[in-house]
Amino acid sequence: MPRTRYLKPEFFSDEDLAELPFQARLTFAGLWCYADRAGRLEDRPKFLKAMIFPYDNVDMEKQLEILNNGKHENGTPFIQRYEANGIKLLQIVKWDKHQKPHHSEKESIFPPPSPSNFNGDFNYNSNGEYQDDELEARNVLTPIKERSLPVKTPINRLTDEEFIQKLKENPAYKEIDIDQELGKIDAWLLTPRGAGKKKSRQRIVNWLNRVERPIETNQGPPTDPMDRRMWEIEQARKKK
Repeated sequence: MPRTRYLKPEFFSDEDLAELPFQARLTFAGLWCYADRAGRLEDRPKFLKAMIFPYDNVDMEKQLEILNNGKHENGTPFIQRYEANGIKLLQIVKWDKHQKPHHSEKESIFPPPSPSNFNGDFNYNSNGEYQDDELEARNVLTPIKERSLPVKTPINRLTDEEFIQKLKENPAYKEIDIDQELGKIDAWLLTPRGAGKKKSRQRIVNWLNRVERPIETNQGPPTDPMDRRMWEIEQARKKK
């Protein structure tokens, strides 16, 4: 299923992208719409050509190879082509650095590339996440007292907006429409039973914990080609 993704203004002025043919640049942006929340998708040139260039005669295999080749300066490609469990896949490099998928998006069903699959001068950790070597080098050379270490903000110091955002990012509530439930709380506070009570953070959490999650049912394969293919892979994985 195609998804809505971010396209930053810097995309058009990126000097590395400027070295690529026009079709390869448009292919790169098009891949984002068909990648899952981890930046992975099946390496299916014919299907991707039909989805990204339905009205143009474009050699998609050629465009993918161009993106898979290293950049002229550091050898880092834009995408990584690899194979896992007999399925040809694509990993968009530095995905998490440029995209913020919606919290309700399903987790990727595809494994990340193994370190032996990677091209160019870049690294991934065991979870398939990009590691910034320059940042790691700075941390090694910088005394620990001077490093910028991530610090979790105490819950009582979060603003209301930050608190709500934390709830939306919490995997425990990924199947819940937080905004809708907050509206229900507001409505409940207007009833005689809720009169005089406050919309505290503890009350919000308690309310969310009582929300019934949707039950998944086996309704057969989806009609959308991309969704159907993902469904087939998931069913094959469950049978193993």
